[in-house]
Amino acid sequence: MSPWNQSARCQRRRKTFARNNTIESCEQRVLLSGSPMIEIANIDGTGNNLINPELGSVGEQLLRLTTPEYSDGISSLAGDERASAREVSNAVVSQTESITNDRHLTDYIWIWGQFIDHDIDLTDGGELGEQANIAVPTGDPYFDPDGSGTELIELTRSQFDETTGTDSGNPRQQTNSITAFLDGSVIYGSDEERAAALRTFSGGKLKTSDGDLLPFNEEGLPNAGGTSSSLFLAGDVRANENIALTSMQTLWVREHNRIADELAQQHPDWNDEEIYQQARSIVRAELQAITYNEFLPALLGQGAIDDYSGYDASVNPGIANVFSTAAYRLGHSLLSPELLRLNSDGSVADEGSIALQNAFFRPDQLVATGIDSLLQGAGAQLAQELDNFVIDDVRNFLFGPPGSGGFDLASLNIQRGRDHGLADYNQTRVDFGLSAVTSFEEISSNPDVVAALMSVYDSVDEIDVWVGMLAEDHVSGSSVGELMQVVLVDQFTRLRDGDRFWYQNLLGGQALKRVEQTTLADVIERNSNVENLQSNVFYDPSVLYFKVPDNGQQYSLHVRVDRGDVEIMDRFSRRVLASQSAETVEQIIIVGRDGQQDRIFIDNSVNQKQVADGVVAWGGHGVGDSLSVSGTNRNDRIEIQSDQVEVNGQSLKYAGFEKLNVLGGRGNDRISAGGRELNVTLNIYGGHGNDHIVGSAGNDQLFGQKGNDRIFGLAGNDRIEGGSGNDFLSGGEGHDRIKGGPGNDRIQQDDRKPAKKNHPKPNIDRVGSVVPSNDNVMNYDTKNKEKKCQTTSSQQPSSQMLERFEKLGAAMLKNLFQHT
Repeated sequence: MSPWNQSARCQRRRKTFARNNTIESCEQRVLLSGSPMIEIANIDGTGNNLINPELGSVGEQLLRLTTPEYSDGISSLAGDERASAREVSNAVVSQTESITNDRHLTDYIWIWGQFIDHDIDLTDGGELGEQANIAVPTGDPYFDPDGSGTELIELTRSQFDETTGTDSGNPRQQTNSITAFLDGSVIYGSDEERAAALRTFSGGKLKTSDGDLLPFNEEGLPNAGGTSSSLFLAGDVRANENIALTSMQTLWVREHNRIADELAQQHPDWNDEEIYQQARSIVRAELQAITYNEFLPALLGQGAIDDYSGYDASVNPGIANVFSTAAYRLGHSLLSPELLRLNSDGSVADEGSIALQNAFFRPDQLVATGIDSLLQGAGAQLAQELDNFVIDDVRNFLFGPPGSGGFDLASLNIQRGRDHGLADYNQTRVDFGLSAVTSFEEISSNPDVVAALMSVYDSVDEIDVWVGMLAEDHVSGSSVGELMQVVLVDQFTRLRDGDRFWYQNLLGGQALKRVEQTTLADVIERNSNVENLQSNVFYDPSVLYFKVPDNGQQYSLHVRVDRGDVEIMDRFSRRVLASQSAETVEQIIIVGRDGQQDRIFIDNSVNQKQVADGVVAWGGHGVGDSLSVSGTNRNDRIEIQSDQVEVNGQSLKYAGFEKLNVLGGRGNDRISAGGRELNVTLNIYGGHGNDHIVGSAGNDQLFGQKGNDRIFGLAGNDRIEGGSGNDFLSGGEGHDRIKGGPGNDRIQQDDRKPAKKNHPKPNIDRVGSVVPSNDNVMNYDTKNKEKKCQTTSSQQPSSQMLERFEKLGAAMLKNLFQHT
């Protein structure tokens, strides 16, 4: 593990929370039952919606949000004229070398992703035994090495609602075998029999085995991998699939029991059932908070999902077929070929790391070594890139070698989409309100990916939706493409808004704050011997991640490099809130709060340091957030775009801010928004030097300050001030206010016709001067292409006036730092 120094304050916060945190019974804003305790959700998901009690419950149909494309319009596999799923897998999905992701996401991104996937959807194989076998291309090096041309990868079609699939007006609909809600069913089960088998019925706790591991399946309940008592038993049948997943399952059983112990201590009058149900409710809330506060922002980018506005009984929280069968199978691309097992000091554990292909259905590995080294290693290793490639461990060796249980997970995903009659990639785009693509090049900018797609698909209208989603170029600031993001945002928004037991709908006061502040790192460290984790384990230790505390206080953050450390300091209290050795920082991520005014200033020392992967800043949902970015004392080139500012090539990605302040510093700077449309109010301060400043398409404030500057407002109603020096100032289109300042300035206006009838005043600029100067004002007549010049003053400014102006400029800059 790389050397990494989290600030002492952040370490203290986690250790103090783990040591002193007391669990309160869940508070409700409005008590639903009149009981002093929260209303308890049914284990099978029924009754969550009081109007439609079955919504989101076990056995409900997967939602058909896209056009069904069964080949016969009723139930036969879609894409009967497409290349076989294995052929597509070989051509498009085969990965020959490790490709780690470029956003510093760790293995926790797929471990947590799989864990919550097993909480919200499961489609069993159908009882009718219908086959959807996958044809293997002749001579396939893994599945047909002898070139027989007769090999098949066997696959059974999914379970479906047998009242469907009768005609084209009633096509086949698959069902969800577990609850759709993010409710902890992965831990507790979705039926009473399994839930009971997992409980001790003493002190509200769940069963464990030696080593505080999961209990073994001594009840012989259904389990992926068989009913053997050598396999662990958990709320979901897939808990043994790989030992990283099993470790996460184990962690949350421990968290439940930890909470149960504290509740029992605080409430000695509570019985087993009361403790169990309250602990279950708190765990449910923590799962929800971590997923929406950490996991989804890491995967989709900050702000992808709108703020929570309350429970909506009209929202169906059910799982969409295209989500579970295509979009959310994105994690298969993220899988690492090796599971890293580390000690807390970063050294490799005695048991060594383990290849993923050797980690399937191996509870013996955890019995021998426990879960700590896996949890430590997952936070230190980068996941693979989310792209159209999948590692061999699951593409050729899933559950064993070919011919001995081996399977191709990519082929399964493609064939399962056809089994479910999913719409093709282009039709899915249209169904979700996006425009259809007309060429393969519109999907990916990578010519190799385009060539691979073209080798197996004759048209963009034939692409299997899972393949097309993975092949897409990523949305800026995200690890997913456009269509995948739309599908994921839809699903996770409905899961939240359609859940009456959503934690923000039920909790209030300190209970809500404690849940909101809980991170996955907290849960790991208080239930294991794992230490020194980064504050957000979804990003690797080279990321300095800081989330502004939501504690009602005002913060004005100053990000700087000081004495070899990157520091995030509060300008109000002058306290350092987070720091990390500058040598280990490759990216800085700052997350603001929703509904509060956050002010963030990126110091010129950060831009001089040239952080390898730049800065990411999210202001949060709300109004009044401001971001200030400072150039260096050299000649800077600063480009301002709608989602990022580049300072001498270093990227600062931003979103969620209402005001953007760009400061040039000393030097002859070129600062340009290029007339682009921005979603912020832009203020540019040139500073010392002869600067070249170009505004955006909006209403900007552009200040040259000291030096001979050239300022172009372009579109919008701009305020332009040259400052001291001989400046050239051009307002461009719009109602501009232009002041020259001390010096011999040239001011260019435009003299356009008056606007429409309801605008009696001509659309012209107002020109003034802070102090008398030799200003040459040019009224530029766009119709006659003539310059009409006039001199506004011939009086030279006195030295006292110049000094006064410089003080005024310094005061403006100081005011900016204090109040933006």
